[in-house]
Amino acid sequence: MTMVTRRRFALAGAGLIALGPSAGHASALPALTFTVLRDGSPIGTHRVDFARDGESLRVDIAIDLEVRMFAIPVYRYGHRSTERWRAGRLVGLSARTDDDGKRSEVRATAAPGGLVIEGSGGRFVAPADTKPTSYWHEDMTRRQRFLDTQNGTLLDVKVRPLGSSRALVAGHEIDMRSYELSGDLSSRLGYGPTGEWVELNFEARGSRIVYRRDAPPAAAAVSPAGPPRGPG
Repeated sequence: MTMVTRRRFALAGAGLIALGPSAGHASALPALTFTVLRDGSPIGTHRVDFARDGESLRVDIAIDLEVRMFAIPVYRYGHRSTERWRAGRLVGLSARTDDDGKRSEVRATAAPGGLVIEGSGGRFVAPADTKPTSYWHEDMTRRQRFLDTQNGTLLDVKVRPLGSSRALVAGHEIDMRSYELSGDLSSRLGYGPTGEWVELNFEARGSRIVYRRDAPPAAAAVSPAGPPRGPG
């Protein structure tokens, strides 16, 4: 079996379901879940939980993978991260990863001069509009530099729109906009009509990794910066 790194997963991401009434207290939003497949066989799950608290948004990501060969575990991967957003800007991030025994941590905090990042790349200040490699809304495809939430380094990525197509997602046929990522990340992403993330697939050392949505996309989605957005 090949090792699948957090960078290759470029993960966690997903669009948000329409907000309920919550101006002054925490409001939970429906979770987004994926089954992760390796060459067609399930190897784990990816879950994203959202909560709105006034003008702030909290995003919790959990990834648990295990590959077995002849019923024997040969690779395990676990990732936990929490993102905090305000007015479209990442203001805080805390992430821990166990990549088959290799552990790493990343922290990011908004400061007047930008985003202060601490990880395997050391401590440095990145531009204030730097986004993490979680891709939970389509606005992420408009960026070319990302924070690797496993190692704390900056990644240079080229995003190429592939156009729209019809896709079957959790038993529902939808219009999907697709993008190809190359450079420090190599993968293909898909988003539904409201910008909600619905697809990820890539190759990892000879294996095809596919994210399969466990539920159809919502009728409305929202970015960290704005109100719910409907189709169109």
